[in-house]
Amino acid sequence: MFSQKITQMRLQQVIIAFLGILSIAVIMTSCANAESCSAYQAVEIPTEVN
Repeated sequence: MFSQKITQMRLQQVIIAFLGILSIAVIMTSCANAESCSAYQAVEIPTEVN
């Protein structure tokens, strides 16, 4: 019974870690290119840095 609890806890930790990594990957790739991001379709983005 005790080892089943440990196994279930470990499985939950792995699932949470995987979902966290997946979420970070989605956020990093969703707007990596501002030209393809829907949030920036109507906004002109300056390319010069002062």
